[in-house]
Amino acid sequence: MTAWEQHISDLLAHPKVLETRDHMHHSIPKHDHLLRSVRLSFRLSRLLRANPRVCTRAALIHDIDSRQGTLWNHGAIAARWAAAQGECVEVCGAIESHMYPFGPTPTSREAWVLVLADKFASIGDFSQFLRGLLDGSSMAMRRRLRRSDPYYRQRRRLRLHRT
Repeated sequence: MTAWEQHISDLLAHPKVLETRDHMHHSIPKHDHLLRSVRLSFRLSRLLRANPRVCTRAALIHDIDSRQGTLWNHGAIAARWAAAQGECVEVCGAIESHMYPFGPTPTSREAWVLVLADKFASIGDFSQFLRGLLDGSSMAMRRRLRRSDPYYRQRRRLRLHRT
């Protein structure tokens, strides 16, 4: 088990985290984005002398239920979910402000770590998608995710219903 996995081993098996494997986020599985955010948060926490446990836990769950909100408020939605799971105030605060400058200003070192890790992870997500365009895996993955993601299944049903 890696050092960062020790901080999140309980969350890795949580059904809400596992279901992100079938959710699309930046045209890749949301789970990939979350794990990329975790690895980056762990590294950045060490560089910036932040609490690695808070940073990695916040990174893993920062986009849980993100579709229930908007660009501006989905951090608050994920933070409420984290609080309901018993996460500490520091984890919830970092999650709530992870969309800065589109959301609240981060108020802790750990929150700033998550802001940076999320932005860097998004660049990595785009890079992963572009690499997959070369061998066709990105479009195949996107088709699979559109079938498995409840958000897209619901939208497809609504479209079929209207016609």
